[in-house]
Parts: sequence; structure tokens; C-alpha cells
Amino acid sequence: MKTKVVELLKSAESVAIYSHINSDCDAMGSSLALKEALEILGKKVDVYSNSNFPASFAFYGDLSFVNKKTQDKYDLAVCLDTANEARLGKFKFTYRKGVKNVLVIDHHHTANEKYGKVNYVLQASATAEMLYDIIVSLGVKINTKISKFLLSGILTDTGKFTHSVNENTFVVVSKLLAVGGFSIEDVVNPIFNSMSNNSFQMLKRVYNYMEFYCGGKFALVVLRRSDFIETGTTLDDTDAFPDLPLQLESVKFCILASEDDKGYFRVSFRSKGEISARAVAESFGGGGHLNASGCKIFGEYEDVKQKLIDSTLSVLGWKND
Repeated sequence: MKTKVVELLKSAESVAIYSHINSDCDAMGSSLALKEALEILGKKVDVYSNSNFPASFAFYGDLSFVNKKTQDKYDLAVCLDTANEARLGKFKFTYRKGVKNVLVIDHHHTANEKYGKVNYVLQASATAEMLYDIIVSLGVKINTKISKFLLSGILTDTGKFTHSVNENTFVVVSKLLAVGGFSIEDVVNPIFNSMSNNSFQMLKRVYNYMEFYCGGKFALVVLRRSDFIETGTTLDDTDAFPDLPLQLESVKFCILASEDDKGYFRVSFRSKGEISARAVAESFGGGGHLNASGCKIFGEYEDVKQKLIDSTLSVLGWKND
């Protein structure tokens, strides 16, 4: 299958790269790495993402080219880190138009609906991990830019190597670091250690709002729209917060739900070990990884909060002591 992927990428002269709504560093890092590699090969490449870019994306530099069409039609559309068409957002209506072929590259191996003509779906820590092998197979030498882009995806999707990792993850990371010219801190610090004062004010609320159930093994935080207004933050400023309750030894499963300006709650589920965050997310039509998943829920604060509690207890088979 990898051979077919490489053939498709080599044969295409113009490529459109798409990733999922509310793109994270795996989606954007993978998109930028593939764009860089294909441009080295002389391809014409556009990148599309139905997202508002979080502050951490400053790491990537100028992204003004994203969503700017430079080609009337494309030989190939590549959908990265995106399990189904709906996750493409507004681009789900246009990504196939005028395109000769569609290639899906994704590491959500249990959730991917394989909607492309060619689907390269594997179990991996991140789509960025998969792209390393693809880029090397294209005959492109991994440069500093590609290395940083791919590392950003792997570091974030594994929660700095706390989940979803495998032996190959560290093999790839070691090869990326061997490129030279930078250290891993050059990737970690701008993405993880650059919190604004406004975000810190929201962080204090997250700790203050944290509630515990089931003898302390289930933690829940629900942020209202007013919290974002009062702290001057956006939903993207909370990207680093979902994992926080897992720092407690007793917590095995946690939820962070954040209300947007349209009455929806963006919900992040996190878990330890074999406890499935994905199963709870899927009960709301969402999905993701075993230990890190998400969904969106529409409703009022109290109703959404109760649904999250009830569904967690039901899916995990827990009782609130």
C-alpha cells in the first residue's frame, strides 16, 4: 500500500492537502511537512484547513498561504489525519471537485471510514509518524523544517510521549532529531511552554471548577462562554488543559468541556491505560484515540454536564460512590 501512496504522490503535479476542522499540531505539522517535501520535488501544493489557528501555531511561522487557492484544479487531494469527510468541515463539499484522485493518510485506524480512492490507514502515534516513512520513500531528504513539523505532530498527539506511543515512535523521533540544527526544546517550548497571562487566568478556573466522581477516578471540568469572555481567551487557548486532571494519581478518566459562542460544547476526553476515552466520545458521535478523544455537544450547561456524567458512568460501567 505504501508503494501505491508514493506512486500517487510522485505522479501528481498539483496537490491539495486537507486536514480536519480545528486542526491540531499533528494535522498542521503533517500538512506543512508534506507540502515542503512535495515542493522539493517540484510539485505545486495548496493547503486547506477549516480552522481558527491557536496561539501555539505561531511555531509554524507565517500561515497566510493556508486556504489560498493557487491552482484551478488538482491532480491529487490528500486528506491527512482526518477519519471521515465530515471532519473536513466546509471543504467536505469541494475537496473532490476537479480532482483526479483522493488519497487518505491517517492513524485513526479504528475510526477511519476510508473515503478516499486510496486509503493508507495504520496504527501509529500520529499521522506525522506515518509521514516520515512516506517522505523518505519519496526520495526527499528530511531537512530541519520537515523534522520540526513532524516532531510537533508526534509530541502533541502523544501528550509528550505519555500515550499512543510504540517502538517505532521513538525510532522516528530519534531520526528526526538526528537531522541537526535544533534541539527538542526548540519544538517543545514554543508549543507547550508559551502560555499567555490570559490563558493562565483560565487555567486557574480549570483547577477551581474541577469536580470528582467515582471515588476520585473521574474528573470533570465544564467551562462556560462567560469564562472565556471574562478571561479574554478562546477555545484554542485551552488546548493544553484536557490532560491536567490526569496528573492526579486517583484520576483514571477526565473530561474538559468548553462552550463556544454558538451554544456548542467542545469536549475532550482523556484516560489512562486501557480505559477507553474513545468509547465515551463515540457515545456522542465523536471519536479519536483510546486515551485521547473528542466530540461536540449542543445544549445548556446543566444538561450537557449531566449527559457527560451519565454517559461516562454508563459506557465505563462505573458507579458514583
